[in-house]
Amino acid sequence: MIVKTEAIVLRSMKYGETSRILTLYTREFGRMSVIVKGARGRKPKFGAALDLMSRSDTVMYKKEQRELQLMTQADLVQQYRRVIDSPDRLMYGFAVLEFLYATVHGEEAHEELYDILREALEALDAERARPSNVLLHYLLRLSGAMGIGIDTQHCARCRTAFEEESALQGSASFSLTGGGFTCAGCPPAPDSMETAVETVRALAWLDRHAAADVHTLALSPRAAGESLQVLERHLKSHIPDMRAVKSVPMLDIFR
Repeated sequence: MIVKTEAIVLRSMKYGETSRILTLYTREFGRMSVIVKGARGRKPKFGAALDLMSRSDTVMYKKEQRELQLMTQADLVQQYRRVIDSPDRLMYGFAVLEFLYATVHGEEAHEELYDILREALEALDAERARPSNVLLHYLLRLSGAMGIGIDTQHCARCRTAFEEESALQGSASFSLTGGGFTCAGCPPAPDSMETAVETVRALAWLDRHAAADVHTLALSPRAAGESLQVLERHLKSHIPDMRAVKSVPMLDIFR
């Protein structure tokens, strides 16, 4: 059947002499693999609509039980030029795409995942963007949308609110089995990762704000790096077959 859906390009690879295979994340059908015939001919089809991170309105022939669908039309809706033109932003854009590709498998509609992907790319493309903040906020929302969200506001053991002055002192601990941080009054779990208190505060702040507003928070290198380590480990602990996100070591968040 012929279907229409908005889509963002996650991956692209050459196929044969003139075709291209894309991995898309679509609003109506989730992750999809499609082939675009004639995408690399003398007069290539659809232009920038096939580029990584491009958002387009697409038309395709979709057949159930077929892994590779046929795309017949793609009209570019948005191309994130500030991301594409900046090496640092581009690497964070790759990380956003890779984390989704690594954690979501198969065709299954999930409009929230599509919306948080789109909003992350828009925030990354904004003039005053802080790329590390955008990625961390995206991973918090990705975890939540997948049903494995982190409670950044309370102790994972005793449920003490971190806003209480005595709840966090000196350092904090993140437990993979507990799926959250522990307060100063609770012993850390054996699998805990020690973090700075500012890391907990940073994630709690990001968790309370929209993607468009995260540029207003200035994170220290330690808080940014630890936050990413926490979120990546958390995802891996819940998704055993999660693919490696190759762009992570190249982010300036660790410099």
